[in-house]
Amino acid sequence: MTRLRIALVVTFFLAPFLFVMGAGGYHLWKTGWMVWAWIPMFVCLVLAYFLAWRWTRRGSLPAPDPTPPDYWTERDKLAFAKVEEKAKSFEKITTEQIEDPKHYSELALDLAKQVAEQYNPGATDPFEHLTLPEVLTCIELAAADLDELVRKYVPGSHLIRIRDMKRARKAVNTYKTAMNVYWAGAAIFDPVQTGLRYLASRSALGGLMSRIQDNVILWFHTQFVHLLGRYLVELNSGRLKVGAKRYRELLAQHQAPPVDDPAARPEPTPEAVGEAAVTTTAATAIGPKAITLSVLGSVKAGKSSLVNVLLGRGGATVDRLPVTAGVRYDYKLSGNQPVSILDTTGYGQNGPSDPDFTAAVEASRDADLIVLVTHATNPGRQDDVNLLDRLRAWFVAKPHLKMPPVVVAVSHIDLLSPKAEWSPPYDWRTGMRPKEQNIRECVTVVKEQVGERATDVVPICARDGERTGIAEDLIPALVSHLDHARGTAVLKALDAEAVDGKYGKIGEQVVESGKAVWGLLKEAFKGKK
Repeated sequence: MTRLRIALVVTFFLAPFLFVMGAGGYHLWKTGWMVWAWIPMFVCLVLAYFLAWRWTRRGSLPAPDPTPPDYWTERDKLAFAKVEEKAKSFEKITTEQIEDPKHYSELALDLAKQVAEQYNPGATDPFEHLTLPEVLTCIELAAADLDELVRKYVPGSHLIRIRDMKRARKAVNTYKTAMNVYWAGAAIFDPVQTGLRYLASRSALGGLMSRIQDNVILWFHTQFVHLLGRYLVELNSGRLKVGAKRYRELLAQHQAPPVDDPAARPEPTPEAVGEAAVTTTAATAIGPKAITLSVLGSVKAGKSSLVNVLLGRGGATVDRLPVTAGVRYDYKLSGNQPVSILDTTGYGQNGPSDPDFTAAVEASRDADLIVLVTHATNPGRQDDVNLLDRLRAWFVAKPHLKMPPVVVAVSHIDLLSPKAEWSPPYDWRTGMRPKEQNIRECVTVVKEQVGERATDVVPICARDGERTGIAEDLIPALVSHLDHARGTAVLKALDAEAVDGKYGKIGEQVVESGKAVWGLLKEAFKGKK
């Protein structure tokens, strides 16, 4: 679009507003309301100036969402802390820097080195441990998010070319020069009044507009650093091996299921019913993915009883699949969140043996959330603590994964003293009945024994016909950790996707490149003939 066409578009766009402003001003002048109309307008201008001055004093605008994703590991968070430090190191950004491509390239390289240092200490090249498709995926994702940011917040960005931005900056500089010449000329004839007007202009509106511009530019620059830094974290963590398209698909599949509000549904039409059927089928194919819940514990701790109570007669059991580590059930929690419950084989009374531990490790590797069932009358629980320690050590050796949150379910609370008393419900947190006090004391002891290895400890009774502590304590605890569990599932899915079929891809690539070479050879022979 040429400058003439842009000028015409702007003129035609502003013409109706200018006409209304002129006609309205003339009407106010004729009716004598001009003075009274100026009072509220002046108050609005003063209020706008005051708020803008107050909100721009700090020199920067905060990032809209600095919270890291739920699935990030501690190593990822430490790397992103470097990104935040880099963003905060820029107190001011000039328009010349915003227009200079070298600024972005140098900033990206420096940021890539700092992030890579968290994953590969001592590495001199931030890209030597990466593959070319991974780097291209990082660039594609960051560029897509930046494109969305610019299109959303920069009016006319889809029409303004880079040279238009440079011309606009030159025009502004020319205007400033012309104004300086004007002030210098006016000062010759009336130095006192011109000086006062100049100082008022520079200290008031001019300074305010300059601060607003600096804030907006710095905000955009901060967004650029944060977006780039986020994908550099994903790049160095190995999660971009799956490619940009599959990366987005896997993240979408592990989001929370949408809330279905029947009251918000529109009246169905025959056409809408057909479209809804297609949409539902597509949504079911891509997600939401089920959260895997592994139930661990020693023999006779009450694991199977707990699973049976969770499923219940009205439970949404889809199938029952035998697996190496136990039995798997499909279920649904509140909020329409699908859950795959894995009832594992228990380890022996003398502690988890190697085969038992192998099964527990397999179950925890498959798990997004772990429920460790322990008997209320078991005094030691050292076997459970050892298992959690060994599981934690296994995950520490794999920093690209996260250990699932652990909820300890203290079972068989009905056997606590006094055994003859059993009349639930019990207020075990604040109640003063003997049973309530003993349950509270038991939970306190278990918390001390497991320490930070578990996120929650809840008492339950899952014997025949009993559901005490299940609906009121255990299920809310599980639901509170669903976001953490989805994050764990995302890491596993990205890791598995990157590992599975990596050698098979080589064969596909060889075949495709062979086809291309064969086509070139055929064209070459045809040319010779």
